[in-house]
Amino acid sequence: MNEIFNNLLLTIVILSGYTFLVSILNVFSFAKPKPLFPKKKNLLSIIVPCRNEEENINNCVDSILAQDYKNFELLLIDDNSTDNTWNIIKNLSKSHKNIHSFKGKPLPKNWAGKNWACDQAAKRSSGDFLLFIDADTTLSEYAVSSGLKQLEEDKIEFLTLVPKRKFFNFTDYLIWIMVSWFIFSWIPFYVARKIPYSLLAAGFGQFLLFNKEAYAKIGGHEHIKGLVLDDFELARSIKNFGFSSSVMDGTSLVETNGYKTSLESVDGHAKSIFATFRYNILLFLVAFFGLLILFYVPFLNVFSFLFGYEIESFYLLLSLSSIAFVFMSILLSSKAFSISLLSSFIYPIAMIVLLFSGYRSFLSSFDGELEWKGRSTPSTGLRKIYSIIFAPFIFINWVYKKIR
Repeated sequence: MNEIFNNLLLTIVILSGYTFLVSILNVFSFAKPKPLFPKKKNLLSIIVPCRNEEENINNCVDSILAQDYKNFELLLIDDNSTDNTWNIIKNLSKSHKNIHSFKGKPLPKNWAGKNWACDQAAKRSSGDFLLFIDADTTLSEYAVSSGLKQLEEDKIEFLTLVPKRKFFNFTDYLIWIMVSWFIFSWIPFYVARKIPYSLLAAGFGQFLLFNKEAYAKIGGHEHIKGLVLDDFELARSIKNFGFSSSVMDGTSLVETNGYKTSLESVDGHAKSIFATFRYNILLFLVAFFGLLILFYVPFLNVFSFLFGYEIESFYLLLSLSSIAFVFMSILLSSKAFSISLLSSFIYPIAMIVLLFSGYRSFLSSFDGELEWKGRSTPSTGLRKIYSIIFAPFIFINWVYKKIR
């Protein structure tokens, strides 16, 4: 038993040490785009899918119109909204000649809503480059020109920028601490740029800039039509087709709104978490329980020691080392993503919140009970096979829905 426990702690230290090492490497490779103007002034098509975005779309469009790069067309597609979004974007197109607004067609079977909207807009675009951004996103004055300059200078086909996130509730803040940690401390950006594999690919829907020819060759949004995690899936497709890409620090260029309430935050992230694993149950469970072990076994050892239980000094040293590695990696990821550095002190709480959102995602994916903006997220087609094994989690999920 001691040998098993010893190997477990060694594995925890290795993994936590890996996250710290990757974070340090990313500090030197996670660069901001240069605030320079591209040599060529090709037409850019900016595409913004809009579903129930009456509160956000004006700010988004204002930031686009204020860009120093002026050779663009803005395509606003109303994705079957139930609020006043259509009237707003229709009036915007009447006021500006480079804004084109249109209603999207009804959602076909086997398509995710956002993918369908983006696909329709992309087919109407005329630009040599495509920039997809979310309607709750605002851009700084130099965001577009800096992105195009980076594409031109690095000779790449795809660029995505990590946005700064505006928080409206503590739950969203906690979840984003862990999201930033996963991205910054597990993906070595320099290596990801160099290797032609999609394993380390990443994308952020707030800023997805494509060479249009490359976008067409990967099949665009139609290639990933039924997948919810469109930004990461497009990034993976770019890599799979042999194109070059880059993830850069956009926290000074792109800002996105977080979810307004804690309930929205849990459900909003839940729609993506299980999708990250391509709905692979085994991979999800390995990651879920692996994170529980990685984050909490070291603390269990330290607390046992503090409460008078005998713990071998070697085990205690391994536990303290792993806690220190995770603490430092979260400190670095939070700094990179413009999050308060105090996040390092509350990461055990943040992970619990993220894991709950993950299980909300996992359980709801079996029967389509999770809705987002009035639509059910895709279901895996399996139903209640998991009910006995995961009865405690189902009960927690039931309590959560009652609270809602």
